[in-house]
Amino acid sequence: MQKALITGASSGIGLELANLMASKGHDLVLNSRSKKELDEIAKTLEEQYGVAVDIYPADLSKPRSAQKLHTDLKDKNIRILVNNAGFGYVGDFLEGSLETYQNMMHLNMQSLTELCYLFGKDFKKQGGGKILNTASVASFFPGPKQPVYYATKAYVRSLSRALAHSMKPYGVTVTALHPGATKTSFFKEANAPQHSQGADPKDVAQLGYDAMMSGKVEVTHGFSNKLLTNLFVRFLPYRIQATLVDKASDI
Repeated sequence: MQKALITGASSGIGLELANLMASKGHDLVLNSRSKKELDEIAKTLEEQYGVAVDIYPADLSKPRSAQKLHTDLKDKNIRILVNNAGFGYVGDFLEGSLETYQNMMHLNMQSLTELCYLFGKDFKKQGGGKILNTASVASFFPGPKQPVYYATKAYVRSLSRALAHSMKPYGVTVTALHPGATKTSFFKEANAPQHSQGADPKDVAQLGYDAMMSGKVEVTHGFSNKLLTNLFVRFLPYRIQATLVDKASDI
C-alpha cells in the first residue's frame, strides 16, 4: 500500500484521514506543529492497525519549511501527498494583523504549492502518485469576514484544477476537496468560536479519500454545499454574493 504524507494531521479532517488511511493499510508520515500530539496519534495508529507511522513536527507557515520537509523525507518513498494544513481568521480585514495574514498565505498557498511541486517531481520520476488538496466551499465566492482565507482557498481550487490537467500525463492525480462547515477546531482558532456546528470530519475525510483514490479532480461535501456552489455562484452577481456571505457570517 502506498505511503502517504498528511499535513495538518493532528486534528479535524487531517486526523480522520490519518485514521482512515491507516485502516486501509497505508504507512504514514504525519505533520503538524505539535510533537506531543503526533507522538500519541502515531502510537495509537501503529498499535491499532499495524502500520508504520513516522512523525514530522514543523510549522509550515514559516519560510523554507516545506523545502526542508521534502528534503528530510526524500528517502521515505512517499507516493501520496495530502495537503490539509491551513488556518483562517474571522474579523474585519483592517483589524487583523498583517503577520497573521502573511502566515496564512504562506501556509495555505505557498507551502502547499511548494509541496505539490517538490513531491510532484518525485511522483513524475516514480511514474505516478496522488495529491489531495483540502480547499473549501469558501473557494467559490468572496468572504468579507474572512477575505484572505477565502482567497487562499480559491487559489488552492484553481491550482488543483490546473495541476490535475498538467500532471495527468505523468500518472499523477490531483484532487481538490471542498468541505463546508465541519466540526473541527478551525472556527475556534479562526477567532469564531460561535461557529461550532457542521459536518462530521469522518464523513468529509471518507469523501476526500475516495475521490483521491479514484482520481477525481474535485469533490464537494454535502448536498446543500453542492447546490450552493453550483447555483449561488453561477447566477448571483459577486456583490450580492459578498453581501449574503457577510450576513451569514454573523449568524
